[in-house]
Amino acid sequence: MIEKKKIEIRIKDKDIVFYFSSAKDKNKPILFIFHGHGYNITPAQFISENYNVVCPMDSYGYKGLGSWYLGESGDLFWLEAMPEILRYVREFVGNGRLYMWGSSMGGYASILYGHLLRAHAVYTNIPQTILLGSKYSDNGMLKFFQPIFGDRDSVYNDLRKVINYRTPCKYFLCFNQLEGSNYFMEQGLNFISHLHSLRQPMYIEVRPQSNHAKNHGISESINLFRKFELSK
Repeated sequence: MIEKKKIEIRIKDKDIVFYFSSAKDKNKPILFIFHGHGYNITPAQFISENYNVVCPMDSYGYKGLGSWYLGESGDLFWLEAMPEILRYVREFVGNGRLYMWGSSMGGYASILYGHLLRAHAVYTNIPQTILLGSKYSDNGMLKFFQPIFGDRDSVYNDLRKVINYRTPCKYFLCFNQLEGSNYFMEQGLNFISHLHSLRQPMYIEVRPQSNHAKNHGISESINLFRKFELSK
């Protein structure tokens, strides 16, 4: 039976928690699963003999509901935590390919750390790609975004400024076209156009829906990776 372990590391003065379950064999792929906004003490339940599964838990930010896996008041301690988590995991499971999965806030994190940690592929559902200065921020999310950066300007506010060169990573992006706050244009099309300008490999799915909700589950996303032969 596969066991999911709770692990805690100390970064600066912060306790960073993640859950980890290992694959049956060494050097299998590593899959990071990032939860969405609204902290829940229960990690994703996905486990697999074929994937080493890592679930970082973001209990920081406004009322502990999430800091977009960045940090608080301009101290972006998650940027130090994530490479340390990956280093810890690789010590036990080897050098399998790295994959990222996330939705909404977790989608932002999957894109960011997929780029920074050189993931092989990323699946991201309805992600935020720009935080402050977006209509999504103006229509109720400002109180969650502002405490992340404080009074500091940050390149991490806009993922187009972070991803400024082509990498081998393949992006699987899913959006709901009719969502409010001009979401598909600001968070989707603008980012997609940016990736296209870099000739970044990507798979785009747009659904004629108005809700802000997950479309593909984790197993379905893995099947998409397999369909495009990314796990070989």
